[in-house]
Amino acid sequence: MVDTKSNQMHPRKVEVVTSTIGQDKYRIVATAAFESTPEEIWKLLGDWEQFLAVGLPGITSDFQWLSGGPDQVPSTFQFEMAGTVIREEIYEITKTDRHRLRYRTLEPALGILDYDAILDLDPITAFQTNFTAAREVQYEPGSDPEILAGMVHSETQCLKAYFAGKAI
Repeated sequence: MVDTKSNQMHPRKVEVVTSTIGQDKYRIVATAAFESTPEEIWKLLGDWEQFLAVGLPGITSDFQWLSGGPDQVPSTFQFEMAGTVIREEIYEITKTDRHRLRYRTLEPALGILDYDAILDLDPITAFQTNFTAAREVQYEPGSDPEILAGMVHSETQCLKAYFAGKAI
């Protein structure tokens, strides 16, 4: 939640907004202030196996790089979720003015036909970072976008707790 008077993220909240952008197509944006520097958070984003374990504890397994690796573009990887193999590709990494990582699905899975995500890290203070995860998702007709929105909220909350040094 943005405080318009100070233009700062609310320190305890995770906000997720879902918007319709087409037929069965949605934009899901999660924002939160993390108690860490962009560089520290980036270390976790570079370790996708750990990132998935922290963000989606007990939900994903069997992470494997298929090509490339953490700092290579493009890189492809896969993991299992709900008994389904998910294949994704990292296709943009920016570490200059801001920290940004973009990735997408390589094939439909779990009712999602297409998925494109941007993770942005922007400093708020010396030890606090604004985390934004924006996803554009094309679903199979009749799918409920709030299922993924709930997972995105949980993932962001788990990441926020990790950097605050708290267990979920």
